[in-house]
Amino acid sequence: MAERFAIVVDGTASFPPGMGAELDIRHLPLHVDIGNESYTAGVDLTAEEFYAKIAAPDVKPGTSQPSMGECRDIYDRIVREGIRKMIVITIASELSGTYSVASTTGQQLSDARIEVVDSRSVAGAISLIATACARARRDGHSFDEATALARRLAGKVHILAAADVLEYLKRSGRISGGAALFGSLLAVKPILEIDDGKVQAVDRIRTREKATARLKELIEGRVPPGSRINACTVHTNDPERALALADWVQQRFHCVEHWVAEAGPVIGARGGPGLIGLCWYRSEEV
Repeated sequence: MAERFAIVVDGTASFPPGMGAELDIRHLPLHVDIGNESYTAGVDLTAEEFYAKIAAPDVKPGTSQPSMGECRDIYDRIVREGIRKMIVITIASELSGTYSVASTTGQQLSDARIEVVDSRSVAGAISLIATACARARRDGHSFDEATALARRLAGKVHILAAADVLEYLKRSGRISGGAALFGSLLAVKPILEIDDGKVQAVDRIRTREKATARLKELIEGRVPPGSRINACTVHTNDPERALALADWVQQRFHCVEHWVAEAGPVIGARGGPGLIGLCWYRSEEV
């Protein structure tokens, strides 16, 4: 009989509608703060509602991690189902305190074994690690084997993205080399990379079209055309550009898995609307 264990991701994970439920992947809540109101992403605030609320120029959205009480509620719910083992995959610890909260809460449960894995990344990278674990579970691999897989993939899922606006990135304060990037008043489109938990600006381009072209160029520089990859294309309120990028990805590479997903309000609060990007790992790296 296959070993039962739960797979839990935080609220920055990027899945298309229904995919998380189909794979039985649970979620820790993350919150978006707009003015004096706080919302739980994906629960009482959809992506469409979020972008409508932040359209006004004076609105400054923020984000917050789950509380220990919220983590405990999720863990207890899983234990009540008779599941005593959980893999919890979180956003990089440099970008949020979620890893710390999830780990500390897990240590309080004496009747469950909870392994918390720092993805060293965010968004689609978390999702790709989770789907790898879900396949391992489906194929009868043990909890320890799935946990080891998650830890191997942590830090190996690459993200390159083209952002459309600077203001939200500037507010986040999470960009390495940000002073140089924001020192100019030019309407540049930064190309961002997440490397071992750090968001870095690797280039800045003057127009959206050139930013997309440069994004593709950088992806091909890291992955030879025809390579086997596990990937997802993510965006913040820009499905058309994301679908065009996804078509290009599937033409250039052999995608073992691939989906397109809205990255959600938590990522939108930091990256702003109009961001598109690719998350991937080489299939042979598993």
